Amino acid sequence: MPSKPTASDRTWKASELRTLPPDERDAVLAEAAAIAEDEYRSNRMLTDFEAFGEDDLHGESTAARVLIN
Repeated sequence: MPSKPTASDRTWKASELRTLPPDERDAVLAEAAAIAEDEYRSNRMLTDFEAFGEDDLHGESTAARVLIN
């Protein structure tokens, strides 16, 4: 019986993951998420930045104005 696939076996395409049974697909995605979590927690180059610069956002607020008659 072949072994169950893992995230570290190869680089998976979304179309390939969709062909796996749900329990195997979930296991591959869970392993990939665990690998990514460790990388994001330990690699400051991935998280040490500002999402928006001072001139990137326009306007005073993102809240919609409510008109009251």
